[in-house]
Amino acid sequence: MISLKQKNEPYDLDLPYGIVVTVTPLTTASMLAAQASARRQADKNAPKDSDAETRDGVYQAYLIYELAGRHATALKGVELDGQDAAPTPDNLRAVMDLYPVGERFYQEFTLRQVLLNASKNGSRLSAAGTSSAAEGRNTAKAAKASASAAKDAPMKSTD
Repeated sequence: MISLKQKNEPYDLDLPYGIVVTVTPLTTASMLAAQASARRQADKNAPKDSDAETRDGVYQAYLIYELAGRHATALKGVELDGQDAAPTPDNLRAVMDLYPVGERFYQEFTLRQVLLNASKNGSRLSAAGTSSAAEGRNTAKAAKASASAAKDAPMKSTD
C-alpha cells in the first residue's frame, strides 16, 4: 500500500557511479510545467525531418534536464576542477547526459508520482481492453431485478 502523504522536505536520490542528487519534492504543477517547457524545447531543437522515436528521445532528454534543473539542490559525488560541483544548469545537464544517470534520475524521481496516480484508480486495467467480457459472477440479473423493482415501487413526492 502507498501512503498519500506527500514529502515536504528535500531528499536524496542515489544514482549510478556514486552520484547523489538532493531534490525538492515533485508536485503535479511542477511536473506539468517541466513537461510544457521540455515540449517547447524539443519542438524547437529536434532535428528536422526526424522520426517519432527521435523526437520522443529529444523530448525525454529535455524533460530530464527540466526536472533536474527545477528540483536538484545539491550534487554529491561529482567533481569539477577538484571541487564538488555545484548544481548549476550546465553541471546538472552534464550529469544527466551520462546514460544510466539521467534515466535512473527520471525513474526514481517520478516513481512516487506514478504510484500516486496508479493508486487513485481503484481498479486495474483489463488486459483485453474495456470491451472484454467481465469475469466472475454475473450480476446483470440482480441489477435487472433491482431495476424492475424500482420501476414498480411507488414514486415519492419531493415537494
